[in-house]
Amino acid sequence: MISKEEKFPIAKRYNVADVQVSRDATAVKPVVVVNLIKKAKNPVLITGGSLLREEKLVEIAVKFYEKGIPVIATGGSSKPLIEKGVKPLFKTYTLHQITQFLLDEDFKPNGKSFDVVLFLGFLPYYLSRMLSALKHFSSITTIAIDEFYHPHAKFSFTNLTKDKEMHYAMLEEILSRI
Repeated sequence: MISKEEKFPIAKRYNVADVQVSRDATAVKPVVVVNLIKKAKNPVLITGGSLLREEKLVEIAVKFYEKGIPVIATGGSSKPLIEKGVKPLFKTYTLHQITQFLLDEDFKPNGKSFDVVLFLGFLPYYLSRMLSALKHFSSITTIAIDEFYHPHAKFSFTNLTKDKEMHYAMLEEILSRI
């Protein structure tokens, strides 16, 4: 006679936390970000609401645009960029909507899919969910260049909250090497 355990074997249970956090972001220096951008076929910069509070971030986003990296401006971040001459690919969508577009393999706004996406100017708790979706459901390389470490990005700066000038210097170093 077959025992109940043999007839209905117990499947291995997984710890949900182990499944969701498959890898942490690699904390990187600016030179690594430069190499990733140079290697990318179609990079893009996505900007967030912090640009409304930090003029220096607006200047940095404008410099990325001038270096040939297209910009997607979410929410209100489009206003200061447009005033500086930037023509964002999109300017009225939220980060959530842009993330949904990025998850769609047919989304090719300039003829090609984005392979490297840089994020600048977002609150950590807001960006975290979007990065998690991209990490689990796309092959896009995500790079968080905010002053906060983002564990769901493939690459991220370390926490720089105590030294804004260092954060700006790291962003300027990226721009000087692209």
